[in-house]
Amino acid sequence: MKKLLILSLISGALISTSTLAQGPSKPATQQTTAEQQANMLQQAKEKQVPMLVEKAGLTTAQAERVIEINFEVRQGAATALQGLNEADRAAKLAEIKAAKEKKYSEIPLTAEQ
Repeated sequence: MKKLLILSLISGALISTSTLAQGPSKPATQQTTAEQQANMLQQAKEKQVPMLVEKAGLTTAQAERVIEINFEVRQGAATALQGLNEADRAAKLAEIKAAKEKKYSEIPLTAEQ
């Protein structure tokens, strides 16, 4: 009887530690990368649009476009700059910066803005 009790305690301990070692199960609804990026962009807009409207005097549509441009450039730069040496990285950064400035210039602004 003692042996049976000890064996059941040991087996129970082994089962519980192996179950806990597997970690929590993943949620049934995982977001894709595109959904995650869309959520990140939406959160950025919610946080930054009021500040841009207030401090820079932009309209809501203009502020949203600025945030979208920044987000696109950041996402593109993250992938484009991976694995480049310093000289290539500097050239690519200059190219990315020029493209960003061109996109900014396409946003219609008033004289005060």
